[in-house]
Amino acid sequence: MTPLRIVASLTAVMAVSVGLAACGGDGESAVQLSPAGALGRDTALQKGCAACHGTEGEGRVGPAFQGLFGSTVSFQDGTTAIADEAYIVESILEPNAKKVEGYALPMPQTNLTDEELASIVEYIRELAAPAEGAAP
Repeated sequence: MTPLRIVASLTAVMAVSVGLAACGGDGESAVQLSPAGALGRDTALQKGCAACHGTEGEGRVGPAFQGLFGSTVSFQDGTTAIADEAYIVESILEPNAKKVEGYALPMPQTNLTDEELASIVEYIRELAAPAEGAAP
């Protein structure tokens, strides 16, 4: 992909991001979220994460948040890691340090407070938890 196409793609993603942040989604999650998890979901919507990762963390041009926490992530260089809190924080703060296999677009740098970052991590953690009453 040429640099011009990458810039055009990122511009389109950011435009969608602004639209999602403005509308904020429906505010209802299929997963029962704690107040901290709900704040993380709202932060992901407002900061544009949902443009690539989905309004409910289901994934789009970026990896899904649903089921991510605690899973094994494969990288383009053939290595793997467990998606724990440290990995998720690194992925948000240094988004291009490890390229997830199957995803070509670079993630833009973010500007999050420590509280916003912690709430997004909690949201991702809660999206990995099985629903109440679900079979194991």
